[in-house]
Formats: sequence, structure tokens, C-alpha cells
Amino acid sequence: MNSSTARLIARPVVGVLPMALAIACAGVALAVPQPGVTEPPVQPGITKEAPADEGGRSDLTKFDGPDSLGHLETQPRPQSRPVPEYTTPAPPVVIEELHLPEPVEPVAPILPPERTLRVGDFTTPVPDEVPADLLDGVNTNAANVEAAIATQGRSVGINPSRSDKIAAATVGGALAGAAIAGIPAATVGAVGGGLAGAVVGAGIGFAVGAAGTAGATAILAGAASIPTAGAGAFPVIAAGAVAAFPIAAASTGAGAAIGAAAGAAAGAAVLGIPAAAAGAVAGGVLGSGYGATL
Repeated sequence: MNSSTARLIARPVVGVLPMALAIACAGVALAVPQPGVTEPPVQPGITKEAPADEGGRSDLTKFDGPDSLGHLETQPRPQSRPVPEYTTPAPPVVIEELHLPEPVEPVAPILPPERTLRVGDFTTPVPDEVPADLLDGVNTNAANVEAAIATQGRSVGINPSRSDKIAAATVGGALAGAAIAGIPAATVGAVGGGLAGAVVGAGIGFAVGAAGTAGATAILAGAASIPTAGAGAFPVIAAGAVAAFPIAAASTGAGAAIGAAAGAAAGAAVLGIPAAAAGAVAGGVLGSGYGATL
């Protein structure tokens, strides 16, 4: 296999690095050290001064060193920037130039246009009915994640414009993966949970509405006679239910509706959330590889 073919195959794999780094180094800001901010204070007799770096590169492999990832504290988030427009194609990932993470300037989060949802490279207009606070919250969180991934990409030697593309494709891919995997699973869970919840809720509603009626008394008497009467007790229970239903109809319907809503929400969450999480990871990995080659 020649060198150009090997690089073409390896680039999508390399594109996954920023996402992996973002997960492995979660909560750590790769920022340029500032005196008094990112450099630990030296106390005579307590803290030893770090030896000078001979190679000019921060030794991030030493977990207890002053230039390690653990000592790089979060700097103030830079101001937002508009959606970048590149006039030339982003340069490819150069495998030979990749290195261990180094401190770099934090990438500013991207500010989308007004009334626009932007999650990575996915954008769409948003109706005016959607509250601005909700839209801003989603856009801000997505932009911060994208900026963190772009920062991680630059820290390992990926070109800034290519790192931006990888970050945008990673976040957009995570959204697509979550939707593709999560929505069908949530739908299945909602239907099953809604049916089960409706049955349980109807039973509870009937019991609440029928409490104290003659029909309820007959139901309890029939249930108590099951050990002795066996199957002969069921007609008594059924007759009591028929007698009590007109009085308990309203509470039965309300209970069924409440139970269906609660069951649907629970079923959607039980099946939808894990599926969405798995889909987001898979979509993010695929998007990261796509961003490394587009």
C-alpha cells in the first residue's frame, strides 16, 4: 500500500482523536498558561520549582508536573464568534504532525444567526413560538461542546480550520445519531408504557371512584370468598363492578388518561434515553471521521 493511500484511509480514523480527547480530558481546559492563573504558586520549602523544559514543549505526560493537564486551569471563555466562512478548503490532517496535547488558546464558541438552531454543522430556522431562552440554552450548550472539541483538536496539531470542521461534524453527527436511534426507541417505549399505564391508571381510578358504593362492597365480598367459593366468586365480583362503574366512570377515565401519560413518558425514557445516548456516541464518531475528510 502506497503512502497516499495509507493517509487517505487513516484520516477518518485520526478525525476521531479530538472527540476521544474531549472525553478523556473532560473538564480540563487546554489553555495557554498565565502567571498567577495557570501556573501553580511556588512556596519555598513546600513546592519545588519545575525544571526548565529543554524541548520547548509542555510535558503533559507527567501527571504531577506544573505543565500537566491536571494543572491547566480553566480560563475565562473567549467571546463568541460568527459562523466561520472558509474561502479555501481546509487542509487535511497531517498524521506526521500530530503530537501529545499542548496548551493552546481556547476556541471561541460559534454564535448562530437569530432564531436559528445550530448544533454543529446542523442548522435550521426556529419558529417564533419557541421561547428565546430555550433556543439560546440549546445553542449555547452545543456551541460550548463544539468549541471544546475544536480546542482539543488544535492541541494535538490539527489545523484550526480542519479542527473546526471536525468539531462541527462531531456535534452534528451526535445529534443525528441520537435522533435516529432515540426517536424510534422512545416511540416503542411510549406506546407500550402508555398501554400499561392506562390499564393501571384505570384500575386505580375505578377503585377511587367506586370506594364506598354498594358495588365496591360486592366486589370486596366476592374477592374475600375466592378461597372458599373459587370460580363461583367471580360472577359476584363482575356484578359489583357493573354496578359501580356508572358512578366510577369519570374517575376511571381520568385514571386511564393519567396512567397512559405517565406510562408513555416512563416507557419513552426507559427505551429512548439509552438508545439516544448510544446513537449520539456512534453518530459523533462517524461525524468526527467525516469531518476529517470533507
